[in-house]
Amino acid sequence: MADEDALFAEAMGKVRPLNPSNKIDSESLKKRKKELPSREVRIGTVVEPPQRAFSPEITDDPWQLIADGVSRERVRRLGAGRPPVASTFDLHGMRRDEALELLVEGFKEALIGGQRALRIIHGRGLHSQGKAILKEAVYHWLREGALAHAVLAAIPEPGSGGGACLVLLRRQG
Repeated sequence: MADEDALFAEAMGKVRPLNPSNKIDSESLKKRKKELPSREVRIGTVVEPPQRAFSPEITDDPWQLIADGVSRERVRRLGAGRPPVASTFDLHGMRRDEALELLVEGFKEALIGGQRALRIIHGRGLHSQGKAILKEAVYHWLREGALAHAVLAAIPEPGSGGGACLVLLRRQG
């Protein structure tokens, strides 16, 4: 123990407290963060997430994802068709990996094209043995996949019986 204390004292020997004028309080740190350039990386014209990537929040309903700051009114409008659906991805009959590959490519194109609302038809899992494999895979990908940072909300499409979802995408800037 004494050896560790000696090593620590030696390593810290030249460390001195900061002058009060050099200290950063929480308010000045907030101001500094606003002034710092974004750490977003662009691939093509799709914005990749910064280091502290956000993902949609899980709500009480496992089939509803809503990012922090998205109002219930905004989600209600999505369900009512505003903005209108720009692209539909029909995943029926696909294997999980195949379906997720299609989503990655389709979402990249949608983001590049400035699309805001998408429909994903994943089915209800009635033909799956056990649980709904595609439905669960789609929602997991929307929440934690490579492009989760672009998802503001995902809700079951009204009238689909739970076999499709509507996705609201973040504006690309």
